[in-house]
Parts: sequence; structure tokens; C-alpha cells
Amino acid sequence: INYDLSCLPNKFLDEAKKILPNKNYIGFSVTQGNFYRKKSWSIQNFIKLANKIILKGKVPVFFIEKDNLILINKIKSEVPGALFPEQEFNLSSPALVTALASRLDLAISIDNGVMHMIGLTNIPMIVLFGPTNSKKFAPKNNLIKILDSKNIYNSNDINTITVEDVEKLI
Repeated sequence: INYDLSCLPNKFLDEAKKILPNKNYIGFSVTQGNFYRKKSWSIQNFIKLANKIILKGKVPVFFIEKDNLILINKIKSEVPGALFPEQEFNLSSPALVTALASRLDLAISIDNGVMHMIGLTNIPMIVLFGPTNSKKFAPKNNLIKILDSKNIYNSNDINTITVEDVEKLI
């Protein structure tokens, strides 16, 4: 079922347009909520990929909770021009994340809750899977490209997926 973005409150859609007013945004969702399974791709891989997309005229947008300052500051120091839209808004909400994601040209995510919020927008996504089941948990639409370490490298380790694997799908 395709989600109708007009169902989101206008305050979130309007705020998303203010925070991300242009085009050429590529979103990154890099953190996992539950740590019982290692499903995070190396932050250095995300940083390397973000810097490569900057060279192609794109703007990296990181979806990271605003209280995760150590990670945000690390990325800011290594990815010039990276945006952190959730820092721009006082209200933290899944509706805001979905509204912001609707402004993206593409999103790259691990298997996490933000991936599902982005998936509601029906934008192109590249989703990375390691130990979890991509057939069960990946958003279902024709714009989703899945990189599953189990299928590609016969490994539960998401970090066997390379930056180049993701780049090929961008």
C-alpha cells in the first residue's frame, strides 16, 4: 500500500520544505535502535560514500537523533556540507522524518526504524542488510534496491558490503 504523504500534518511538510528547500539531496540513515544484532555498517563507509556523492553535486543529509552529538560532530568534521535536519526542528517525530525524506532524491539506509519511515515516501532507496532478513523487513516497492551481505558474500556481517557495492546502485 502506498502511503499518501498528504496525510501528514502540514506543519511537518512545510518545515521539511524550509529545512531542505532544494534538490539533489541524498539521505543516510546510519544508526540502529536495537543493538542485539550487529546491523550497522561502518560509519567510515558512510563518510566515504557521502564524500563521493558531494563530488557528484549531491548534498548528504544524515538522519541521526540530535542527542547523538559525538557521531554528528564526527561526520561534520569529515563531511563538509553534510546536513542534519533533525537538529533544525524542536519536535522529534516520525512524521517529520517522513516529511524530510520526501525531499530526498535517494536514501541509503541500514535496516532500522528510519528506513521504514523513509520507505513510506516511495523514493528510491538502497537498503543494506546483514544479520536480518531482507525479504521480511525491506520496504516493498519497485524503487528499493537491496544489498544483503548474506546473498552477496554469504555472511551475516553487514560490513562485507563495500562502498563500491553501494556506489554501483546509486
